[in-house]
Amino acid sequence: MFRTAAFDLHLLWTKVLVVVLIPWMQACSPALPNEDRNALVSARACLDRYHEAAAQAQFQDYFQCMGDSSVFVGTDASEHWTKEEFMAYAQPHFDKGKAWSMQPLTRQFHFTADSSVAWFEELLNTRMKLCRGSGVMVFRNGTWKIQQYVLSATVPNEIMGDLIRLKAAQDDSMLRIITRK
Repeated sequence: MFRTAAFDLHLLWTKVLVVVLIPWMQACSPALPNEDRNALVSARACLDRYHEAAAQAQFQDYFQCMGDSSVFVGTDASEHWTKEEFMAYAQPHFDKGKAWSMQPLTRQFHFTADSSVAWFEELLNTRMKLCRGSGVMVFRNGTWKIQQYVLSATVPNEIMGDLIRLKAAQDDSMLRIITRK
């Protein structure tokens, strides 16, 4: 067999991966009891269903992922909706056959000791480009329900000053409304 320097380098990296990196990554990952692994798998599946239902404009499936007393917090400062308010807002979008698409790129979960409450954060690919979703889920009656979902636009630090200037008038108006209450 004819060996090249690239082939030797490939073999070296394969050995490093198998002998060093994989065991190191496993050691750095906290071992989860089976119950917690099940919680993680089922919580992920709930969020996946939530996003898929929106992308497929499946109104009932989307809102079944949310708890009865849940809230949705949107990117606009005025968007803080109860489930019923959010359903009223979303219905026309779903009725058109296309709601919104938010594809998870990364996701982190954290659980209470008994795995009955989870909070999460995810980086999303959306029509608004990169956004962050975060929230809280509860496990009741054998299923996860989203109790709070917060959608935030991400802003690179280098352009934050430009964004502040761009939205200053609207934010000032909103601040006047909020501080009058």
